[in-house]
Amino acid sequence: MGGAAGLDIRMPIGGLFVALGLLIGGYGLATAGDAAHYAKSLSFNVNLWWGGVMLVFGILLLVGALRGQRVASVRPALQTPEGQATEQRERRTGLEH
Repeated sequence: MGGAAGLDIRMPIGGLFVALGLLIGGYGLATAGDAAHYAKSLSFNVNLWWGGVMLVFGILLLVGALRGQRVASVRPALQTPEGQATEQRERRTGLEH
């Protein structure tokens, strides 16, 4: 998934969601006992819940980016079965110089 610069877009976006989720969730935890603050939302702590949702989403993006880097790692051709078969075929046909 990396572009020309090798940066997977899930990495910075996931980091932003994690940071924002921590900020909003932390604010929700800090104001959890203030009933007047959440009177408009029917005493539902919106900040805490949406902070948690953003935190989980950001972590999922970061995990996906890390797994994508591991899967897309490049190995030399001679370490793969396909590369070894190609080398043997080129040696047999005389294509290798």
